Amino acid sequence: QAELMSYFARNLWRRIWDSLSQKIDAECNVEAIDDNGNDLSECQPEARLETLDVDRDGKISVSEIQDALDGLVGLSVDNRELTLAQFVHDFADTTGNGEVTLDDMRTFCDEMSEIQERDQWRLAFKKQALDPKLVEESTKTR
Repeated sequence: QAELMSYFARNLWRRIWDSLSQKIDAECNVEAIDDNGNDLSECQPEARLETLDVDRDGKISVSEIQDALDGLVGLSVDNRELTLAQFVHDFADTTGNGEVTLDDMRTFCDEMSEIQERDQWRLAFKKQALDPKLVEESTKTR
């Protein structure tokens, strides 16, 4: 069960991260992708922390993650149940000190740029829907 929650936490953090990228790029009036598909924006870990850190204490709490799941990602969340937000918070805490801080955001800036670089080829080519008739024909010939 913990492995499944970790999977969801990683994917939800990625969705929060992507939403932050769009929000920061829009606020800074930055064109994030050029005509060749190259990422022109900077990661801006300080801006990411500032956006999520509602109470301005320099760290992101579980309840602030819960707010991001609702406000940035668009999930319908029950504020009485913070289990999922806690798993996301634990995932985002790369230093393992129980807090999500600027250091964690910098770590993710480095990791996300590597992930985006790795995925650029996959994302550059849209998947084409398979023609159901061709699929049916290929299974008949087997």
